[in-house]
Amino acid sequence: MKAIVMHETGGAEVLHYETFPTPIPMANEVLVKVHAATVNHTDIFHRSGQFFIQKSLPHILGMDVAGEIVELGAGVTDWQIGDRIVATFEALGRERNGAYAEYTTLPVKQLHDIPDQLSYIGAASIGLAFTTAWIALFYNGAIAPVERIVIHAASSGVGTSAIQIARWQNAQVIAISDKNKTEQLYQLGADFILDRHSPDLVEQVIKITEGQGATLILDLVGRTTLRSSISMLAKKGRIVCAGTLSGDVAEINVMDLLMKNASIHGSFALIQPQDFDQILQHFAQGIFQPVIDSVLPLQEASFAHERIEAKQAFGKIILVPNPEHHG
Repeated sequence: MKAIVMHETGGAEVLHYETFPTPIPMANEVLVKVHAATVNHTDIFHRSGQFFIQKSLPHILGMDVAGEIVELGAGVTDWQIGDRIVATFEALGRERNGAYAEYTTLPVKQLHDIPDQLSYIGAASIGLAFTTAWIALFYNGAIAPVERIVIHAASSGVGTSAIQIARWQNAQVIAISDKNKTEQLYQLGADFILDRHSPDLVEQVIKITEGQGATLILDLVGRTTLRSSISMLAKKGRIVCAGTLSGDVAEINVMDLLMKNASIHGSFALIQPQDFDQILQHFAQGIFQPVIDSVLPLQEASFAHERIEAKQAFGKIILVPNPEHHG
């Protein structure tokens, strides 16, 4: 099969389009013909060495996959050849070879049916981004209907997902992003959009919330935004940290947190299977929309990585092994 293979960590140039042995499904696994794979920030962290790949090189990245089952491993009874499936899980593309390939093997316990109304590309785009936002807002943020939510890095995959979830929950949504992405963010349901380079972001949030501050903040940036996130908070407000795009180590004023009775939550968990199925149904029904920056042939993986690293993407970049067949 053809795959994007990395033999070393480094820049986007370490991603090579080459021939690689087609994997064989083990017991309770299936072989999937990949129709769509999503490029995530996590892939870039694995590629660069910032996150450790937990297997020996050479390695195939890709944590989100949508495709069709073409072979069943021993003991597989609940799935059939031809089933349309989507999967996203922590080990894929980290502890085992991932989805940047024509074929990949998946454990049956990680498979989800793709609803008929959803394309492979749409299904793949949901994966890590949408589940990360869901986990952050529901499991760790305990989102309620009357929230005033600030979303940092709002044009990222997790950010665009969080906007849609927050809008669905009838929250007031304040999105912080690059200025050139304003129109797209309004279309997704943001009520207010602030330029992340503005020197007075805190004051703008306080003004928008009529002096009260934000009740919930989704911080995907980390080092450069955590202190201002605390300043934007209402009394008893919560910050959920679900990413560290600017770096892991942040300095905060503990007294600011203390005086507001505020809290900071980390967010890292596995999506409950029934929640992933509910998310898929919401996409099928049009409640949520796939946010897709571009669809590229698999061999353009290094270009996709460069586009994300340059902060040019809005939503997800999808890689398609055989563009004429993806559907």
